[in-house]
Amino acid sequence: MLGHAVDALGWDRGDVRVLDIAAGNGVSGEALAAAGLGGQGMYGTDIVPAAREAALRDRPGLYDSYLTLDLLALAGDERAAMTALRANALSCVAPVGVDGGELPPEALVAAAGLLGPDALVVYMHDPTHGLPDPMTARAWAEGLGTDVDAEELERRRYVHRYTVNGTPFQMDGVVWRLRRTA
Repeated sequence: MLGHAVDALGWDRGDVRVLDIAAGNGVSGEALAAAGLGGQGMYGTDIVPAAREAALRDRPGLYDSYLTLDLLALAGDERAAMTALRANALSCVAPVGVDGGELPPEALVAAAGLLGPDALVVYMHDPTHGLPDPMTARAWAEGLGTDVDAEELERRRYVHRYTVNGTPFQMDGVVWRLRRTA
């Protein structure tokens, strides 16, 4: 979906700098790289130290940098390092929502605040909870400020994985474009 959005905007996939949050063991980054994204930089983050260890072990050289950090409690040096990446794409394969097992919407907004002035955000929302997607144009404006124009570009239901008994587990993939207007 991120590649499709990049193509639709006429961007060069090789010029995309990706911030891959909740990156886990790097499966998401590997898929992004296979799609030709992240050629100017692929940066991973996760709050779990073991995730970083697994990514560096299982996919050495995939990420230019992989940081273990809490997006809701960034230290000044962490914020500076993340902003210096000049990422223009954010990927989050962890479901975003208000259920305890999901990435809090505030963390997605915090990560998006580290992006350049014209960027794409792709994430997942679990529709099986019956709760609406918390990421709306209003949520972006409240979290990032009214000088950000947030446009939902695509929303698509897909099979994210299969359960151990073979039942498909579906998610909604969502792509937003966030542009600073000031």
